[in-house]
Amino acid sequence: MRRTIAKCSLFYFIVLAAAPAVAQQPISNSATPEIVWTWSKRCMGNQKLGVTVRLDHKVLYRGVLSICHGSRDEEDGRVEFHFAGGHTFQGEYHTRSTDSIEGDIWQASGDPDALILGISFDAGKQILLNRLHVAKPEKKTSTELDQGLFITTCTVPSR
Repeated sequence: MRRTIAKCSLFYFIVLAAAPAVAQQPISNSATPEIVWTWSKRCMGNQKLGVTVRLDHKVLYRGVLSICHGSRDEEDGRVEFHFAGGHTFQGEYHTRSTDSIEGDIWQASGDPDALILGISFDAGKQILLNRLHVAKPEKKTSTELDQGLFITTCTVPSR
C-alpha cells in the first residue's frame, strides 16, 4: 500500500512539475485556415460583386467589388462615397439638404458562402447609421438599412 501511495505521489509531483513547461509549448496549427469570401485588392479573378445603395429610388452609390475565396487575413476592401443630406436616419438623426453625408462600405467579415459588408453613414462627427449586409455572391440580395435606404448586391457577369 505504501508503495502504491509513493508511486501516486511521485506521479502527481511529476505532472505538477511538467505542467508549466507543457503550457508554454506553442500550439501547432495543423488545421488549414478557413477559406472564406473576401473583398481584397489581391482578388484578381473574374468574380465581381455589384453594389448599389439607393435612398428613395435615388442611386447614392454604384460600384463593382473584386471578390475571391481566400483567408480572413486578406480582407482589406473599403469604399467611401458622399451625397447630400435631407434624410432622417433611424427616425432620430435629421440632416439638412446642405449637409454632406459620408457613406462607407467595408468588409466586416467573410464566410464560406457569404461576404458580410459593413455600411455606415455619418455627417461630420455624428454617426447616423451603422449596419451589416450579407452578400451572397451567387445571388442577388437586398437589405433595408433604414426607411427607404437599401443596399443591393449581385453577381456581375464576367466578360
